[in-house]
Amino acid sequence: MLNGTPIGFFSKEQSTVETATYGSEFVATRTCVKQIMDLQQTLRYLGVPIKGQSYMFGDNECAVNSSSRTEAKLHKGHVALSFHRVREAVACNMLSFIHIDGVLNPADILSKHWGHQQIWPLLRTLMFWSGDTADQEE
Repeated sequence: MLNGTPIGFFSKEQSTVETATYGSEFVATRTCVKQIMDLQQTLRYLGVPIKGQSYMFGDNECAVNSSSRTEAKLHKGHVALSFHRVREAVACNMLSFIHIDGVLNPADILSKHWGHQQIWPLLRTLMFWSGDTADQEE
C-alpha cells in the first residue's frame, strides 16, 4: 500500500522447504523487507521524499516478537540469514513489524479461500478508499 492505494501483491512458492511455520514466516518476511527496500529506493530515485518508517504486518506473533526483541534467540541455524536481515531492518527504524490477527490480514485476500461474507470487509477498504491519498503533510 502506498498512500492508501494497493500497488502490488506478491505470492510464490518459497524456494526452500521449511519444517516449521516460524522458519517459513521469516523467509517470507525477508522477501517483504527486500521489496520494501526496493520500493523506497525507487521512490527516492523518482524524487519522492521518504518520511518516517514503513509498516509491515504479520499474523505469526512469534515471528513478529522475535524480530523486535533484542533478547530473542535463534534456535535454527538455517533461518539465520532471514532472521538477522529482518531484525536489522527493524533495529535501524526502516520499518516497524506489527502483529495483526489473521482474520484481519489483507495479505490473505488472494492466498486463501474465502466466502463473500468473510472477505467483503477487507476487500471493501481496499477497493473503496475514502479520502484524498494525494493529501500529503509538508
